[in-house]
Amino acid sequence: MAVVARYDSVRDKDGETRRERNEAFATESPEAEVPDYGAFIWDWFWELRQSQPPGFSGPVPVSNLELITWCQVTGNIVSREEASILKVMDARFCAEIERESEAIRARETAN
Repeated sequence: MAVVARYDSVRDKDGETRRERNEAFATESPEAEVPDYGAFIWDWFWELRQSQPPGFSGPVPVSNLELITWCQVTGNIVSREEASILKVMDARFCAEIERESEAIRARETAN
């Protein structure tokens, strides 16, 4: 989650992600590593997050109702354990977005 949040999800005041800025300067950026056995839940997570509007003061966590609605719309059958994993992933993603946003604010005020 940290790699995606840091390099792909948060844009600076110029509208650029870290990955885009690194590419412009021919600097390598890490990729998120997802084990094969977890790929389906990784895909589910991003499908679910895609429907989340950006929050006014940070990312909005996925609610249980939104998870249920997503299951109904997609037809995915999600076990309790998988739902729990999705919620933990979402909490981690939101926390990482907050950390990266704060780092950007700190850099911008330092300049």
